[in-house]
Amino acid sequence: MLELKSISKKFASEIFTNFSYKFENNIYFLRGNNGSGKTTLLKIIKGIYICDSGELILDHEKNQKDDVAYIDSNPRTFFHRLTVKQNLEYFSSIHNKNNDRKTQVDILNMFNLSNLLHKNFSSLSQGQMQLISLVRGLSSDPSIILLDEVFSSLDEYNKKILSKYISKFILRKKSLVIFTSHEDNYDDIAYKELCLS
Repeated sequence: MLELKSISKKFASEIFTNFSYKFENNIYFLRGNNGSGKTTLLKIIKGIYICDSGELILDHEKNQKDDVAYIDSNPRTFFHRLTVKQNLEYFSSIHNKNNDRKTQVDILNMFNLSNLLHKNFSSLSQGQMQLISLVRGLSSDPSIILLDEVFSSLDEYNKKILSKYISKFILRKKSLVIFTSHEDNYDDIAYKELCLS
């Protein structure tokens, strides 16, 4: 599904040097201290960052940009003066997938968010913004889901819903989920652990 071969990336300092790893169709918990490269790795996989050297190999049938969802805890990528519905319609039109609308409705119902559709995005709480970010990312029905610290803004109830969704997603699509978190209590998810030092 996804293989990194001798990846190197440098900003002010070296983040990765000849890093290699092969991800199978599974759920991975990416662990590491601040500055260890967790977010950088996810952004390289998504294609937001380009590695300085090395190679990223995806399943030949997959399109990296369209089939990989990167979801973080940053709400600045939304239009805060628009309603939730307007935001979701806009981003769905970018993906232009036939199953966006049905999947979107299913995920909105799963998190019990339909009552927020006509509210301005700026009026939402941080937790609600995080949930709408998840709806936007998951609605494209990706084969690879990258979750960057998304659990931190969720209450325990919604953490459990997301955990169940991730587990069902893997069973249904036999695909790949990689998530990062500063928390350790994820008993609801059967995952493999990858530690970055």
